[in-house]
Amino acid sequence: MSKRRSQGSRIPSSHTQHDASSGPEPVAGHDDAEGPTDQPADAAVQRRWKLIVSGLVLFHLLAVGLPPLAFQTFSLDGPSPLVGTLIRPFAGYGQFLHMDRGYAFFAPDPGPSHLIQAASTNDDGTLTERMYPDRHDQWPRLLYHRHFMLAEFLNESYWPPGPPDEMFQSDRPAAELWQQRRGRYEWIRQSMVDHLRSVNDGREVAIRRLEHGLPGLQEFSEEPIALDDPRLYNVLLDQPIFSDEIAPAPVTTEVIPAPEVGADAGANPDAGERPASGSPAPNAPPAEPSTLNAEPQS
Repeated sequence: MSKRRSQGSRIPSSHTQHDASSGPEPVAGHDDAEGPTDQPADAAVQRRWKLIVSGLVLFHLLAVGLPPLAFQTFSLDGPSPLVGTLIRPFAGYGQFLHMDRGYAFFAPDPGPSHLIQAASTNDDGTLTERMYPDRHDQWPRLLYHRHFMLAEFLNESYWPPGPPDEMFQSDRPAAELWQQRRGRYEWIRQSMVDHLRSVNDGREVAIRRLEHGLPGLQEFSEEPIALDDPRLYNVLLDQPIFSDEIAPAPVTTEVIPAPEVGADAGANPDAGERPASGSPAPNAPPAEPSTLNAEPQS
């Protein structure tokens, strides 16, 4: 019985031994003549994907970093030619994702903010004022942020009246560019006036720009003041500038009282709608020229 078991368990030598003359057995994924075939292909695919992903990450980082650089290098002569050339391939991508912003209003040096003071004339001749933005008036927060961006956009679009007549003889392209920028600002300003007039039952409306500054570190150390102190608010006049001199306003100014900041306005410097008298507050700067009949220059 033991003999039969040993014979039955015997395996033919053809299945257990390999002919030495045939060489080593082939291994999966290898070619006897060229060596491994799968690993180089996989490495090439991985390298290609790494390059693609790295390029996309670099493209995104440049799209994030170049708009603030373009904002900081913008001057009265326009954007920086170098930065303008660099940012051109990323402009559409940045606008689509809403990343084309300057971020200059963030720390550590946010700079001044800008507001729009609007006044509508009531039937009895009094004025009703409103500030944009006003976090107590515009709610929810997204609506406040929308008005905040509109006020900043109006100030960013500003261009003084002009140009001087002699500029057409000395530098006509610059004079035409001046006219285009001034016309763009007047169109933007007038569109805001028309909208405010439509939501105020067709009453006459005038607006002006305000700048809300911040005290410097040394000034604040010497005399700590509140952020809503009236001294930090300035009316931005719309006047032509010739040879670094401020010329008189070319048209009749609209009387808009200065913003009331203090005990009556509370902690909010931009207290919303309130009736106002027809004369400016004491020590108030002159108002911006009327925007009721602004016609952009060609």
